[in-house]
Amino acid sequence: MLAFWTKRARQEPKLPATCSLPLAPIFIIGSYRSATSVTTWALGQHPNIFPLEETHFLYKLAVDLDYLYEIGSGLGDRSFLGAAGLRRRDFYQVFGQACDGLVQSSRDGIIRRSSSERHKASWSDNFMLARAPQDPKRRWVDGTPENSHFVYPLLRLFPGAKFIHILRNPKRVATSLMHFSSVASGGPPDYREQEAYDTWAGLVRSAALAEMAFGPKRVLRIDHGEIERDPETVVRRCLDFVGEPYDSNCTLPFRSRINGSRYDDPGDCSIEANLSSPEAHVRDAFTLYQAALSGRVPGVETPVQAFRALKSAFRQYADSLRPSTNQWMSDECARLSAELSALRTHAAKLEGRLKAIERPLRIVSFGPDRVRIGEAFNLQPTGDSALWLRTENAGPNAVIELGGRDLETVVDCGGTLLTACVPADLLSRAGELQLFVKDSVTGERVGPELLRVAG
Repeated sequence: MLAFWTKRARQEPKLPATCSLPLAPIFIIGSYRSATSVTTWALGQHPNIFPLEETHFLYKLAVDLDYLYEIGSGLGDRSFLGAAGLRRRDFYQVFGQACDGLVQSSRDGIIRRSSSERHKASWSDNFMLARAPQDPKRRWVDGTPENSHFVYPLLRLFPGAKFIHILRNPKRVATSLMHFSSVASGGPPDYREQEAYDTWAGLVRSAALAEMAFGPKRVLRIDHGEIERDPETVVRRCLDFVGEPYDSNCTLPFRSRINGSRYDDPGDCSIEANLSSPEAHVRDAFTLYQAALSGRVPGVETPVQAFRALKSAFRQYADSLRPSTNQWMSDECARLSAELSALRTHAAKLEGRLKAIERPLRIVSFGPDRVRIGEAFNLQPTGDSALWLRTENAGPNAVIELGGRDLETVVDCGGTLLTACVPADLLSRAGELQLFVKDSVTGERVGPELLRVAG
C-alpha cells in the first residue's frame, strides 16, 4: 500500500527551513606542521568566523553517511529514505545542517569554558574565540589536517564550503615532525625520516588533487613562505576568498609561535638540491612539491582525472569501513593465520631434513646398557632410575624413546647429553628394550640401541 501511495502522490521532500541556504564553513587543509593551526586561529579572530582547531569527527561522518544512505534506501519505496523520496544530496544536507547547528549551539559553552581560570594562563590575547560579545560568528573554520583526504565527502556535507591549502616545503615539515617531541614535555613521539616525508606527501597530494578537481573558487593555495613574509597579505587573500571583509585582528595570531618544534637548521631546502637526493622518498616529495606549487599533481593531467582520483580514494576508504568488508577481512585474516601456521610447520620440517643431512643426529654412547629387574641405577632424588645418552647434534626438541614409549627428556650441554627417568614398569620383565633418540618437531629418529634387562 505504501509503494502504491508513493507512486501516485510522491513529491519532493520538505527539508528544514535552515537547509534553504548552502552552508559555507571554512576548512584549513595541508600537512601537519604547516601553520594550519595558526591560520585557523587567524581567521577565527574575525567577528563572523568561529575557530575550531580540530574536529576529527566531521570527515568520518561525511564518509559514513554514504553507507548509511545505502542501507536506509536499500529497499526502495519500502525503506524510510526511499518512501520519503530523500535523495543522497538531501540526506547529506540535513546532516550538514545538524553539524552546523551543533557548532553554533556549542559556541557559547566553548567560549565560557575557555575563559575559566584554568585556561587563562595558556592563552594569549592574540588567540581569542570571540573578541567582542556582539561578534555574530555565523561561520566557523576547522583546522583538522586530516580533512585534506576528505574534501570530496565534506563538500557533500557542506556544499558551500571553502578550503584553504597551506603548502609548506616538505623538508621543513619532515624536520619538524622528526623533532615532534620537542613541542612540549611528554609530547608526541618523533617521526622517522621516511615516515615524515610519506605523511607530508599523502596529505599534500590529497589537497593538491582537490585543488585541481574543484578549482580556485573552491580551494585556495597559500605558500607557507607567504605567511612568514607577509601575513597581512595572506589574511586579506583568505578573507577575500571566503567572502568576508578584512579585519586587522586576523593578523594577531601570526605574532605568536604555537606548537613549534625545536631543531637546528634543516639544511638546503631548495627544490633543485632535493630532487637529486639519494633517498627516493625525498625525491618523490620534492617532485610533488614542485608540481603542487603550480597547481598540478604528478601523473594527473586534467581536473576530471583529479576528481576521479579523489572519488576512487573515497570509495576505497568507505568500502573498507563496511561491516561486510570487516567480516571479509576478519575471515581472510583467520585464513592467512592458519596458512602461515601450516607454512611454519612445513618450514620446520624442511629445516629438520636439511639439518639431518648436514648435521645428522647420532647416539655416541649411553648407559647403563644392562640392568637387573628390581635394582635401581643412577638413582635420582625422586627415587627414580635414570638413563643417560651422549649424542651429537641433538636439538632442544630431542626425546628419548625406550620400549616404544617417549620419556620425559632433559637436553643439556648444547645437545650432547640427554637424560630421562625410566618408569619402573618398563623394567619389570627380562628382555631387551629398543632405545631411540628422535626430534619431536622434525621427525628425525636414530637407533635402535638395546637396553638389556636381566632377571
